[in-house]
Amino acid sequence: MTKLTKVPRKVLFALTEPMALVPEPYAEPARRLGVSQKKLIAMIKDYEQQGIIRRMGIVYGHFKVGYASNALVVWKVAESKIEKTGKLFFKVPAVTHCYARNAYPQWPYNLYTMIHAKTREECRGIIEGMARSSGITAYKALFTVKEFKKIKSDLREIL
Repeated sequence: MTKLTKVPRKVLFALTEPMALVPEPYAEPARRLGVSQKKLIAMIKDYEQQGIIRRMGIVYGHFKVGYASNALVVWKVAESKIEKTGKLFFKVPAVTHCYARNAYPQWPYNLYTMIHAKTREECRGIIEGMARSSGITAYKALFTVKEFKKIKSDLREIL
């Protein structure tokens, strides 16, 4: 892993703050950092090439924008097929997270996906489609009953 200097940390911290929906969203973070917008964008591209930044995107409240159903789906996938299946599931638009994890004798599931949909029926349909396209029959859908906490990571605590 790349050791982060103070400069990349400052940039990462600035990019995790809410950004305005304006034609030049990087102008304000650049101003706070004391660099030009052009320089900040170049730094971001450089950090992407180094693997420090993998992707940037919008974080939104799923329930607030009409996605009332979500499920953590756990899949039992042959180790030899986990990479291929993960890549297949990654392409499904409703999948927001896709992770391989260790399986255990009492819990044989080793691939996890988080799926968001407008209704539980729509969510089930997406899951069934994923099962059909992958040929996986051993899975469980764990639907959210209540959300207790959902916040963005504070990089200051982990970097």
